[in-house]
Amino acid sequence: MTYTPDTMPKSLAAAAGMITIKGDLGNVLAHSDREDIVYTRKNGQNLKMRLVYPDQHGAENQTYPVMVHVQGSAWFKQNLNGHIFDFKEIVTSGFILAVVEYLPIPDASFPSQIEDAKTAVRYLANHAEDMRIDLDNVFLSGDSSGGHTALMSWATWNTPELDSSSDLLPELKGIIDLYGVSDLTTIADYNSTVPHDVPTSPENILLGDFLSLDDTDRALRASVRYYLKKDVSYPPLLIMHGNKDSIVPFEQSVELHTICQKLDIDSTFYCVDEADHGGGPFFTQEVIDIMIDFLKRHVTT
Repeated sequence: MTYTPDTMPKSLAAAAGMITIKGDLGNVLAHSDREDIVYTRKNGQNLKMRLVYPDQHGAENQTYPVMVHVQGSAWFKQNLNGHIFDFKEIVTSGFILAVVEYLPIPDASFPSQIEDAKTAVRYLANHAEDMRIDLDNVFLSGDSSGGHTALMSWATWNTPELDSSSDLLPELKGIIDLYGVSDLTTIADYNSTVPHDVPTSPENILLGDFLSLDDTDRALRASVRYYLKKDVSYPPLLIMHGNKDSIVPFEQSVELHTICQKLDIDSTFYCVDEADHGGGPFFTQEVIDIMIDFLKRHVTT
């Protein structure tokens, strides 16, 4: 007789000294059984995304909400594995994790990174059935420079700005900003272990050749506040930032949350006390639980 996983009988075989423990059919693992996906080719380079799926017994064809994450890298080449283990519990709580790559500096300058992130989301939307993505529940997240890319995408979602296509993006249900860069006009004003306003800084390279943070108009146009408007509906924002961040000043998130409050934008801000720029002190169980709670509260069922 041929069995299926559901009809397979339990074996009654036993051996002396055998110890039985209980299995959990509801237990969820995380797995990635796909090669990295090339979602576009740009300037002679393949741009990829890496997907991690919930792995639950008997749910092989189930669709899931997706959290599209942009990895921090000071806008240079990204390591797509950077937060896969940090976000494991997000996956096992029922979300696909899609880590997307953009063309890095110095090969690309602003706003190429935002255009790439939106292109990646369109690829996911166009292949949602094959990838088992629930297109009614698409979330964005990003950390550090990746937070900047995610925030800029959020602020200009389905507008003509900072986009290389007019094709409609799927509705965005929320965004998580982890110690992201928000304002290039003020980032050099606060304490940091790295100089943000020297000619060789990532921020200046991001703005392109012969431009610098001293070009205040260009720097402003690469800052989230330039695009946020009163009486516009934005998906809810979760901000989390360590108050001992030595790379992206904590004040970047203070400024962003304050602007959101003035514009009546749904913004929740957590200060992670004593935490630096990511790492173990930042990615505590409480931080991950807050992220999962935010995602689940904004899922449409």
